Amino acid sequence: MKNKNQLQLYFYFTGIFFVLNILNTYMLTIQGLNRYIAPFEHTFYGEFNALVGNFVILFIFTLFSFVVFRRAKSRMLFMIFFSLFLNIFIFFMGIFNLYFGTSFSMSAATIFQNPAEGFAGGTILEMVLELVAYYRILVFLPTIALLFIYMRSNLKEMAIIKFNPTLKRYLSGFLTAVILLFLAVFNYYKQFEEVLPLNAVRSTFASQNLGVYPYYLGEFIGEPFDLDIEKFLEVSSEDELATMYQEYNKNQESYINYFDGLSYSNRLTMDQTVDELFIDPSIALGNDLQGILEGRNLVLVHLESFNYFLLQNEYTNAQMPFINQLMEESFTFNNFYNNVGMGVSSDAELAVLTGLHPLGDRTLYWDYEHIDFELNSIVQYFNQEGYYTEAIHGDHEEFYNRDVIYPELMGFDEFYSIEDFILDGYAVKDGYTFDTENNLVHHSPWISDYHLADQTTAVGRTLLEENTQFMLFPIMMMAHTPFDYDPYGYREDIYPQYVKLINRITMKYLNYAQYYDETIKRFFVGDQNQDQTLDNSVYVFYSDHGSGLKNGDLDLLMDKNLSVMESRQILQRVFAFIYVPGSEFISYGDYQIRKGLLTGEQNLVRSQIDLYRTIVELFNLPVENDTYYGVHGLSTEPTFAMENRLMDVVLDSYIYSMRNHTKTYPEDRSVTTEIYDYILRFKLLSDLMLSKGDMQTRVDEAVLIKYGS
Repeated sequence: MKNKNQLQLYFYFTGIFFVLNILNTYMLTIQGLNRYIAPFEHTFYGEFNALVGNFVILFIFTLFSFVVFRRAKSRMLFMIFFSLFLNIFIFFMGIFNLYFGTSFSMSAATIFQNPAEGFAGGTILEMVLELVAYYRILVFLPTIALLFIYMRSNLKEMAIIKFNPTLKRYLSGFLTAVILLFLAVFNYYKQFEEVLPLNAVRSTFASQNLGVYPYYLGEFIGEPFDLDIEKFLEVSSEDELATMYQEYNKNQESYINYFDGLSYSNRLTMDQTVDELFIDPSIALGNDLQGILEGRNLVLVHLESFNYFLLQNEYTNAQMPFINQLMEESFTFNNFYNNVGMGVSSDAELAVLTGLHPLGDRTLYWDYEHIDFELNSIVQYFNQEGYYTEAIHGDHEEFYNRDVIYPELMGFDEFYSIEDFILDGYAVKDGYTFDTENNLVHHSPWISDYHLADQTTAVGRTLLEENTQFMLFPIMMMAHTPFDYDPYGYREDIYPQYVKLINRITMKYLNYAQYYDETIKRFFVGDQNQDQTLDNSVYVFYSDHGSGLKNGDLDLLMDKNLSVMESRQILQRVFAFIYVPGSEFISYGDYQIRKGLLTGEQNLVRSQIDLYRTIVELFNLPVENDTYYGVHGLSTEPTFAMENRLMDVVLDSYIYSMRNHTKTYPEDRSVTTEIYDYILRFKLLSDLMLSKGDMQTRVDEAVLIKYGS
């Protein structure tokens, strides 16, 4: 009788193993259980397919345990340890969701090739806090439950109970499982092509509609689950290729905008610019804006994690007086969005420097090790104009493979990294004295952005003395999640109204508002309040991406209850502006800034690829017949912004999710099938452009042959 009871307990144990480990996968696919993800619309067909897929994988491993282990006790131990492995995996996949907002895929693993120095400690701490604060401990419930049942069982009797199924039963069970798995995979591909055939979202879609376990097992054994875009688009000739891309190509003397039906050109005229635009007569060229900045130097500044909401919140805005002053002398983008994917900061660089949308599920900077991309870039165009080009970054040169990418792919003449700062005498352990009067020192594992700004000024002045035209590309390092290394340390006294109401990581980010203000100021005003503005130069600032805060604190900061889509829109909205300093000074007490020659505001949607076109046309770069796809930043032409990881699309009046087009903000808005398909097709063509090393060259040549003058 005891053996019978123990046998029943064993079968109960096995059932719990299946049920809880299958339910645990929903911690990665259901937004109600995981606020950090952007799932697809849940369907019965997809959920059933995932249920079958997850069950089959668990069944196969259980079948394996039956072959290897004969006694019930050994099999129970196997299922406990296997559950622990699965639970740890689910936990770390949840952490990946926390930082990247989408499901992990093997193609995204290149992100871990970057040096982790400076990030590891704070990231691990956030992981631990996440485990405690956001009930992530629940992912270990299967292991805990199985261990509890195991400890409550009669281990001596469990050691006696044996099962010896015949070989025929093993084979029939295994073959049945394999057939079911192949059916699940077939159904996944069929759904994927019908719902959203984009490789950037396949990890989330497969987790949800194939099953977490079969998808990641397939990834592990080398099945990428990728879509062949060229085959899917049915591209059969260069002529067809030219026709497809010409529909979106903006480098044309005349083209019709899809959204308003009006005619626009690759030469912007005053009658199609924003009303708020002011152009100083010293740089004006009549009715034509093409080349109004031609011959000037460019300082293109890459800001780290600067969310636009820092300017909207009255308390953080109060910490940025210089930025507000500078905005009065600049052309500002008030509705500007990032285009990043899994490559994050490097993707922002890719979008701005090449005008191309990143793939979203991988990092092109690391893919370059295997694919010899041939891409157009504003760096190459400036080189053709005789400019000296240099990138300056405070991190290690191999971060994002920049030591290879900058000279070989982008075309920079020089790349100055932390290794070069050190060779020139900087001691990282001593920090950087950014305020000599008060002896304030900034300590971090990287080069302080105060130092970065000073170095940019020094390089620029040397080039000016040599009468050398230049494009400089300083890349700021902070504020980088998890927002450590603030030169002033962690503070709560600046924002007493938020103390004990927001998470510590959010408070750390808010503290960085002062740092943003001071480091941007440093490009123009030195430590002793001397002018550091470079003559005959244009400054373009853009943020790479948002802060990534996803813990609900945004509601408090924005003083309203935010929907999921509204929160995502706020986090994707970043800071960008163009400053063209003249020779006239404006006094602000202890310091002066130069009056801007180009001012105004752009309230329509713009994004990083639009910045590419704006620079190309304002500087009249020699693009000839090369294709590009953004709209001009100063024009009234409507467009859309696309975030290439979550696949959210922002238009002037609403945002929608390509993963689930019923998710919009405002919620009473809806995207039409025509607009959805138009943008989806553009994304597919954009992905095709980066699917092969020579594809952009092929496209440019095909378009030139068919449509060129």
